[in-house]
Amino acid sequence: MSSVSEHHFYFADYEILVGGRFCIRGETTLDYAPPDAEGFDPAELVERIRSQVACERGVERDEVRIRHLSRL
Repeated sequence: MSSVSEHHFYFADYEILVGGRFCIRGETTLDYAPPDAEGFDPAELVERIRSQVACERGVERDEVRIRHLSRL
């Protein structure tokens, strides 16, 4: 397969833990292209999205919960 066919975009709906409750909600997108066709790892994809949200929001990655994930 060509690398173009393995290049995908994702949309995620998430929430952030604050004071023991998930109360901040938001959406983000991710442009994801694994290095090779066999290199796709769903756990890595979720981890990258959680890390991206944490960086954007200034929180810890463990405080981010993905509510919904869709490939566009």
